[in-house]
Amino acid sequence: MAKLGFYDYAFLLTETADSPKHVAGVQVFEPPADYLGDYVQDLMDALRQRPPGGLFKLKLKPAILGSPEWIEDESFDLDYHLRHARLPRPGNNQQLMDLVGRLHSVLLDRQRPLWELHVIEGLEGGRFALYAKIHHSYCDGITLVRLMMGTLNKSPDDTTLYASWESRHEAPLKEQTHGLGKRLEKSVGLLRRGATTAVELSGLAARFAMQSLGMHKSRFPVPFTAPRTRLNTAVTRARRAAIGEMSMQQLKTVAKTTETTLNDVIVTICDIALTRYLQEHKDSPHTPLVAQIPVSLRRDGDDHLGNQIAILPVTLGHAGRDPLKRLLEIHESSARLKEEATALSPDSVSFYTLAIQGAAQFVEMLGVGEALPPLGNVLISNVPGPSEPLYLWRAKLTASYPLSAIPPGLAMNITVFSYNGKFDIGLIAGYDAVPDIELLPEYMRDALGALESALSRRAARSHGARPARHARRRKAKPAAGAADASASASSTGKANAEAASGSAGKPAAKAKRKAAGGKAAPGRTASAKKAASKKTSRKVPKKKAASKKSATKTRTATAKRPAGKSAAARRKSVRPTKRTPRKPAPAGAGD
Repeated sequence: MAKLGFYDYAFLLTETADSPKHVAGVQVFEPPADYLGDYVQDLMDALRQRPPGGLFKLKLKPAILGSPEWIEDESFDLDYHLRHARLPRPGNNQQLMDLVGRLHSVLLDRQRPLWELHVIEGLEGGRFALYAKIHHSYCDGITLVRLMMGTLNKSPDDTTLYASWESRHEAPLKEQTHGLGKRLEKSVGLLRRGATTAVELSGLAARFAMQSLGMHKSRFPVPFTAPRTRLNTAVTRARRAAIGEMSMQQLKTVAKTTETTLNDVIVTICDIALTRYLQEHKDSPHTPLVAQIPVSLRRDGDDHLGNQIAILPVTLGHAGRDPLKRLLEIHESSARLKEEATALSPDSVSFYTLAIQGAAQFVEMLGVGEALPPLGNVLISNVPGPSEPLYLWRAKLTASYPLSAIPPGLAMNITVFSYNGKFDIGLIAGYDAVPDIELLPEYMRDALGALESALSRRAARSHGARPARHARRRKAKPAAGAADASASASSTGKANAEAASGSAGKPAAKAKRKAAGGKAAPGRTASAKKAASKKTSRKVPKKKAASKKSATKTRTATAKRPAGKSAAARRKSVRPTKRTPRKPAPAGAGD
């Protein structure tokens, strides 16, 4: 026998009917195409032959003082834990999620080992699903993934069958119970030798206080300062579930191009999708959302059961920003938080998580959550999984959707699991708080598309390409030099046309001047006169009216000129060289 660790026991202490503390997963399989017979029924019969062992035979023994103990269940009944369900054929994913939501709403029986496995058949295409749930006091999400994936094979031809409740890779019971109780020793040791931890946490608390007064900016967001939205609605025991998928290669491309991490891209996608959801429900916050991000404290090679995680708050991006700017904001926020968190000891981070989560649970149990700002708005978790396809008794695993517990003060949990070149998304939420949860996987795919479109626009700008409207604008408004040249050519052409039309009636005079070798008196073209007039008017604004009057006089005089004289003759006749009395014109000269 061994007592529960303090961290593990906290999940039992804070569990209520409206807030169950189990984690779960949905695995979808395709039976082998060449199988003859009822595959699902044969699988059930084969699973019933597998003996239970390890943690899956442990149940709680209440203690009068202190935490409960883990003991072996001598009357273990596999038929209670292994269950069979059918959907009306052909069942779809929505029907599967409706059933999973109901199963996820029910507490596990503490008089038995705290786990269940449901085999669900009836999905279209002959597919079937496994829904497994286990209490969070047993293990964290990463350990659950290891246990479930450990039962699968890498070859489609391997007919070996393993059950999740077998002690295939586990230590003996005595060693196993020591692993479960190890967290208690670490927690007690934290309190006894907590000099370092106390200094770190008191310093963090002091920074929070100074940050609240505007005297300091800590990388840790101040707890209980998130905006209140419908995602913070008090939940009942009923749950809704939804699933979705995203391409891993698309997310990797975005992360590599922006020099961020896959986790940053996932969190940004969730942020954009949730913001859109809140906007459509007219519940947009005035400040960025705050996500609770689980962080594993396990060291490489640590296979002990129990919980070794911390939950840290991360401030998300500002609504309305360009998707890439939101991604960079979240990347910066996560990087700064990670930098400060790594400066603390693992015990300090664990105690910080217990303190703020415990306070949130206490507020929720008192029913005064609406009177205080929430700790966060959503929990977003990213769990790594295998990159190659896996098989269960020759049936191919096509998808694995994680479903976790909803933290206190929140109404939704989003968990993403990587498997075989894609990300499988599992969402669990309060039944009344998020009634249209099935929209969010679609919004997340749209958010990924928005990030890719923003990257394409940035790439186009960096390569010199411009949007079409700018090209049209440039075409409509030519450069200054080209405009001047065009205007000059137009003026010259107009002047030449006028000269040609003015001398068309006098070919004899023009021919006579050419024969004599004479040249026309120097004069200015119409365009030159116009330019000079403009230049004069710009330089001497006061003479503008006078120049206009002179121009009017000139036009009047031109209109009165006789049509029989050439331009040279007219210029000569007006030269003031010598005054001679004009002779009267002979009669009939003007006829």
